[in-house]
Amino acid sequence: AAAHAGRPGMLAGVVPAAVEAMVELGADPGRIVARTGPAVCGRCYEVPEAMRADVAAVEPTAYAETSWGTPAVDVTAGVHAQLERLGVVDREQSPVCTLESGDHFSYRRDRTTGRLAGYVWLD
Repeated sequence: AAAHAGRPGMLAGVVPAAVEAMVELGADPGRIVARTGPAVCGRCYEVPEAMRADVAAVEPTAYAETSWGTPAVDVTAGVHAQLERLGVVDREQSPVCTLESGDHFSYRRDRTTGRLAGYVWLD
């Protein structure tokens, strides 16, 4: 499966729904391999305090603070916590912060639209 879960998707349960659909089709969560791609990191994803509180009420592990001390959200941490609770143990997080990386699209940085792509395959 492939799923996109930014902040709204994480809050809406996109990742648990994807894993649950896989399990319904016979997947064992302990054998699922989960990889999260490049994303704005919790040290850079600045949000209003009220938004951080709303996110943390749904997914406490997403509560973050920017490197400059303002409220932030760590979507990747939240997604990995959801995966862990579902029994997915083989998880890896991309080290790339899209805001910090000039090689990756970031609307937050550039204020223009762009695209990222991912892929999934079966061996």
